Amino acid sequence: MHRPLELQGKILFRSGISKGGLKLNRALIMAFTASFLVSACGVPTSTQVKALSTQPTSALCSAHVSASGADLLAIEAELGARGALQCNTAYGGSSYLGARTAATVGKSLYARGGASAAPVPRDDKNCSDFASAGEAQRFFIANGGPHRDPHGLDGDGDGNACEWGKALKSSVAKYKPKPVRYTAPRRSSPTCHTGPRGGRYYYSASGRKVYGC
Repeated sequence: MHRPLELQGKILFRSGISKGGLKLNRALIMAFTASFLVSACGVPTSTQVKALSTQPTSALCSAHVSASGADLLAIEAELGARGALQCNTAYGGSSYLGARTAATVGKSLYARGGASAAPVPRDDKNCSDFASAGEAQRFFIANGGPHRDPHGLDGDGDGNACEWGKALKSSVAKYKPKPVRYTAPRRSSPTCHTGPRGGRYYYSASGRKVYGC
């Protein structure tokens, strides 16, 4: 179930104070959470997306940790437009874009074309009009995405404009923690010696002569 970002912000503030890790003042957090509340239909409006652009990257990174649904899409779009594919969290860890969204890249989740197609705006935009995939995604979200796509930036209906899906996958490939593999230390073979009668032996760890190597 989608949790309002306002509630998430209060939790971040309280836990940050108790652990001494959140270096954002109360006024900043409350201003951020109050300025970005997802509409009843779960789609950020252009005003809400614009409000995100006024927030510092540190505040967006803190909100990104527990955001979900439309909140998560909008926050990742803003961070991507700034080129912040990875950022440190308030508790010393790190988060990266695509950790919870890259799995849907290429999957048709939203209707495109036909009766569901929105009228083409006069100032129609193409992917080539944006300096980066992040900027294209931010514009897409601010103009009705992911449910509506009046500019035709998300042809396959996966909720990612232009090359944003590819950017999310690249982020995961680069920043997802790699599993740690344990390699058992190799046991060195004992050095064999040949006795005066041709017998083979080696010395154990305790220094005892052991025949039969």
